[in-house]
Amino acid sequence: MELVGIREKQRFATKTELDRHVRSFLFKRKAALSEGTLTVLRFIWRHAVKYPGVAFPRKQTIVGKTGLSESTVSRALRCLVKEGLIEKAVTTKPNGRQGANLLIFLPQADLFLPADETPHDPLHDTPPKVQTPDEHKPQPIKSTPETENKQRKASFSKFVPLDHSFLPSFIPSEFIDTTKPFLEAEQVLAAWRTVESAYRQLKMNLPVIEYMTIIKETFKQAVFAYKNGLVRTELLRYFYGGMVEVFRQTSRREGFESRKSILAYDWLNA
Repeated sequence: MELVGIREKQRFATKTELDRHVRSFLFKRKAALSEGTLTVLRFIWRHAVKYPGVAFPRKQTIVGKTGLSESTVSRALRCLVKEGLIEKAVTTKPNGRQGANLLIFLPQADLFLPADETPHDPLHDTPPKVQTPDEHKPQPIKSTPETENKQRKASFSKFVPLDHSFLPSFIPSEFIDTTKPFLEAEQVLAAWRTVESAYRQLKMNLPVIEYMTIIKETFKQAVFAYKNGLVRTELLRYFYGGMVEVFRQTSRREGFESRKSILAYDWLNA
């Protein structure tokens, strides 16, 4: 395919910009994606570097490199299109025949990323510098990610404290309504991360939003136990243990019901 044709499809100018939008998407939606979908996403993400945001591997290439079945790859691509992260585009060769199928990453409108607190490696190969008399004077302390975070929080201290309306949009409103009488806004975010962690650990079959009823019930039971002195640990830690157990029981019940439906199928009259 011609270079101009690919560049016309690009939505990102640099890889850094692409990475920022994909990581924002994963920060919000990772818990709702299957492991197969995440594997396919990581593969096409790695192959969207030469032309940032545009990848064009064949489906059979993805199958061969990831070890997934063709149906799993197709389902994963449909999921990523439905989630609004990528779109597909069919190209045409100069002779009129169909060309490469492009997978185009789309910008995410509601960016939300945690602070990047990754320490930078020092340059070990830099030769030592000979000190001069002036260098014996006290030097200003260099800013670190930790101090930058403290400064950022301090800069907001003169403003009204952030209420629950400032919470990111990926947290379901039902969960916010249930938890906000008991938790501050930052604690609600931490509580939802607790739910996502338990959800990923048990590898549930349905999207996390489908389990909202049991999530709310488990939180209420955790609050009741905590308020009545029945919990020796922190509330969110106790809540996490409850979510793991509830998801484990639900997963077993779903597996049993699935096997039961298969056994009940009338094979003779099908």
